[in-house]
Amino acid sequence: MPEWETLLWIFFGIVMTAVVVGGAGAMGYMRKENRHYSAEEKRWPALAQAGQPADGVVRNVRMHPNNMTRGGSSGQTVRALVLDVDYTDSAGVVHAASIPTFVEDALVPQFLEPGKAVHLRYDLGNPALVAIDRERTPLEIPRAR
Repeated sequence: MPEWETLLWIFFGIVMTAVVVGGAGAMGYMRKENRHYSAEEKRWPALAQAGQPADGVVRNVRMHPNNMTRGGSSGQTVRALVLDVDYTDSAGVVHAASIPTFVEDALVPQFLEPGKAVHLRYDLGNPALVAIDRERTPLEIPRAR
């Protein structure tokens, strides 16, 4: 095999290794971010049963720095947002919470309204565990069946 061909194969091997390592790193990053924004959705079923209801006010909305989206429960596009909310617990204590979650694209403008009211559920033993009450403040538009 000529020397130039050997060098070409070595270069090809280096490039492909970089592509595989970079792809694996990107997949790991995307999975980590998805888990972070899905945690509130996974917390919701438990808080729907045992959580305390609270009314909150959105102070600020932050979109994911890379504008992350994914498919929703019915195939629509949902966007990663962090909702900074203030709410009052049953004892009258005001709490601030940052809630990373996914919101359907069509509903995002509603959350951008200044002072938007949102309905929450929180853990009475740990008021920092908060989820958006999906029955009263939907994050996705129900699809016709």
